Amino acid sequence: MASVRSHTFCCCLPVRFGVLVMSFGAMAVGGIVAVAGWIRVKDLPQHPLIQDVERALYVYSAMFSLLALVGAFGFIGALSKQKGLVTIFGTLLAVHLGISVATGIYAIYTVFKNTSEQALFDCIKGSTDPSEIESCNNGLKLLKIIIIVGYSVTWLIELWGCLIVNSYVKQLKEEEMAQAMSSTNPNAMSHYDPNGPYVPPVTTYTFAQPNQSHGYQA
Repeated sequence: MASVRSHTFCCCLPVRFGVLVMSFGAMAVGGIVAVAGWIRVKDLPQHPLIQDVERALYVYSAMFSLLALVGAFGFIGALSKQKGLVTIFGTLLAVHLGISVATGIYAIYTVFKNTSEQALFDCIKGSTDPSEIESCNNGLKLLKIIIIVGYSVTWLIELWGCLIVNSYVKQLKEEEMAQAMSSTNPNAMSHYDPNGPYVPPVTTYTFAQPNQSHGYQA
C-alpha cells in the first residue's frame, strides 16, 4: 500500500491525534458542565431563579449534554479510523456549533437583560436570612460566569475542531484511494529500483519486444 502523507496541525501534531483529544475533551468538558448545570436545575426548588434565567439554564445544560454525546461519537470514530463515523462527527460538531451560538446568545441575553436586584429579589422571595440572600447572590454571579466562559471557550474549541476534523476526513479519503490503487495493482511499486538495471514491462505486443525494435542487431 502506498504511503499517505499524514495531515498535521500546530506544525507537527497529526490530525488524528487532534480529533482524539478534541473529541475526548468535548466529551469530558461537556459532561462536567452539563452535570453542573443539571445540579443547578435540581436546586431550583430551594433556590429559584426568574423564569427567563431558568429557561436559559435548561438550554445551557441540554446543549452541553449534547456536546458530550457528540464527543463520545467522535472519539469512537477516530479510534476505529472509520471515515463515515468521523464525517458524521464533523457534521454533528458543525451543527452543534451553529445551534450553540444561537442558543448561547439567547442564554446570555436572558441572563443579563434583567437587573441583578430583580433576580436577587425573585430568588430570596422576601427572606431576611443573610445566608439565604448570600446564597442567591453568589449563585446568580456564578451562573453568569459559567455561561459566558463556558460558551466562549466552547465556541472557539468547536470552530478549531471543525477544521481539524475536516483535515482528518481528507486524510482518510486519501488513504482509501491509496488502498484502492494498491488493491488494483498490488505489485505496481514492488519491482521498482531506481539504482537497478532497466527491466522492460511484460507485454504481448510484438513490436514492443527489444528484438523487434528499430536498429536491433542480433
